[in-house]
Amino acid sequence: MKDRLGARGSGLGVTPVPSPQSPVSRGFTLIELAVVLVILSVTAMLVMPRLFPGDDAALRSSARTLASTLRYLQDRAIATRSNFNLKFQFPDGAIAVNTVSDSGEEGATGDGALRERILADGVAVEDVVLTTLGRVNEGEVIVRVGMAGLQELLTVHLKSRGGTYTVIAYPVSGKVRIEEGYRETTL
Repeated sequence: MKDRLGARGSGLGVTPVPSPQSPVSRGFTLIELAVVLVILSVTAMLVMPRLFPGDDAALRSSARTLASTLRYLQDRAIATRSNFNLKFQFPDGAIAVNTVSDSGEEGATGDGALRERILADGVAVEDVVLTTLGRVNEGEVIVRVGMAGLQELLTVHLKSRGGTYTVIAYPVSGKVRIEEGYRETTL
């Protein structure tokens, strides 16, 4: 007589024999494996960029910080009736802000916001474009920000392995734009 499992007899040591009505599952089908792989791939694609932000995030952040610094510097110069020098140094791409006295002497700014680091690690200034000097990518460029703000159109190209961003500061108005990629500008 057969029991419920389809085995003949009962007791220990008896191997169950599958009945014709119940199919035996021996693994996953190819479709099931493919569906699981697609789900895992999509999940990894969505999660990985958040876990490991790349150079693009640092570049974008540096462009925003530079734009904010330019806006703040112009506002500060106008509000306090002060002069500042914005220095770009190549090839390391460092950016520094100094105050300029009425006699023309440079000094460190007392404003903590203007002393903070502007560019993230791995981000550098590719070049600076000014109306009077044209494109400069070596040596040192000093941009004067006076009591009326910037005196000429300033374009700064930032680069990293993640790409290039362009920061454009307009004279007098204080408007600053950020654009992805390398953009040429004219006034």
